[in-house]
Amino acid sequence: MKFNKIYKNTLVASSVIIGTALITGCSSDDPDKTNIRIIHASADAPPVDIKLNGSVAAPKLDYPVSTGFVSIDAGTYDVAVDAIVPGGNLEGVITVDGITFAKDQRTTVVAIGDVADTSISEFVAAESAATPAADEVAISVLHAATAVAGSDVAVYVTEFDADISSTAPNFSFDFKGQVDAGALPATEYQIRVVAGGDTVNPAYDSGKVDLSGFAGQKLLILAVNTVNSTTKAASPVKLVAYTDTAQLELIDTRTQAGARVVHLSPDAGTVEVFASSAALGNASPLELITSIAYPVTLPGVNSYAPVPQGDYIFDVAADGTGIGNSIFTSPTISLSTAVEYTAIAAGYVSTGAPAFDLLPTMDSNRSIVTQASVKVVHGAPMAGTVDVFVTPAGQYTVAEVESGMAGAPLLDDFTFGTITDYVTVPPGDYDIRVVTNSGAGTAAINQEGFNLAAGSVSTVIAREQTIVGTPQAEDFGLIVLSNQ
Repeated sequence: MKFNKIYKNTLVASSVIIGTALITGCSSDDPDKTNIRIIHASADAPPVDIKLNGSVAAPKLDYPVSTGFVSIDAGTYDVAVDAIVPGGNLEGVITVDGITFAKDQRTTVVAIGDVADTSISEFVAAESAATPAADEVAISVLHAATAVAGSDVAVYVTEFDADISSTAPNFSFDFKGQVDAGALPATEYQIRVVAGGDTVNPAYDSGKVDLSGFAGQKLLILAVNTVNSTTKAASPVKLVAYTDTAQLELIDTRTQAGARVVHLSPDAGTVEVFASSAALGNASPLELITSIAYPVTLPGVNSYAPVPQGDYIFDVAADGTGIGNSIFTSPTISLSTAVEYTAIAAGYVSTGAPAFDLLPTMDSNRSIVTQASVKVVHGAPMAGTVDVFVTPAGQYTVAEVESGMAGAPLLDDFTFGTITDYVTVPPGDYDIRVVTNSGAGTAAINQEGFNLAAGSVSTVIAREQTIVGTPQAEDFGLIVLSNQ
């Protein structure tokens, strides 16, 4: 597998990552202690298991999580990293025997870089040398964001809303650069990262950040990549502040929530959508979508519209009739900053059960290069309860699937309105068959050779085209939403 090759070619020297990588619950006869912390800062890498002497010491360490400092017995260990990939762990992507950790140390190792371009490596990060007073916080900052690698960025740490157009930055650094900012008063600040000298439009703006809760502590702050289109639209980076035991993500203040809408109600016709929310700054409902027809996705199958975070109530009305003629009013739906959502309008308005409804789902769009991620939605009410088969392209014919020769389905007895969790699969071409449970088991949907690319995150929605007469195979199809 390519991933195995990538890791073995680029991380074989990264013994420190594993050693520092959290050895919780392990001990030796040596009473002397050392402290280890590891941070997963590679945005496109999968979660990993860290092993010590053959046992998992830190399971499922994912981006951008820290283990926190772990006290272990000083001594010599055999260490290994297993990548968590579809179908089971890829064992021993890094194996290093005989790693010695001396007593009385505090060691932080960051996995930094990208798997896709084989740049991932270890970085031993130093914490601030300052000892903070009770009303201070000692800060060290590391540039770990490949999205703005290649040129120096300037960092401004100021009072909130201070003019930085004619002032010098606190410091500048490039990718893998680290700066000890020393001990600062534990108060409110604004942190801005400027690329190319553009102080009017900083690459990152924290807004007001209150550090008083970290008084007396040391913070390691990493600039890392943002991972979905909504956060990237505001900034290519975010800051993550790590204490000895916890972490806090600082998202760019311009970041909103992301939302898209799929019209999958066959008899609803063209509709308009209204939103009521204090987040919109208007007591009256806002016409969010002026017109959307079946089976359209707005703003697109691979894009989201930015909306302010907050609690929303949505109304759907026939096109041009206004909110007073709403055919559906949703319950309160909460949208959070930096999170992307898909709302699927499905069911029937006038022809009986299942009734029209709005199916909201939260999308997790981080691209992980070692896998494709798929979420499945049953949005075709006429199909009834179905079985869903997802098999490698060409492995089975439609007839073999219909006759039960393809084994157990990926989704058994899948009912209308159900939304699955994400399923991870190896990147490649797949055949997707949706088989009705009525009659002899007919493939209502047959999508062959569908490509699930490395790093893709897809939502596959089963839909219908007509509600007239008896359902036929040609009446059904798929809508595929993606992060790519």
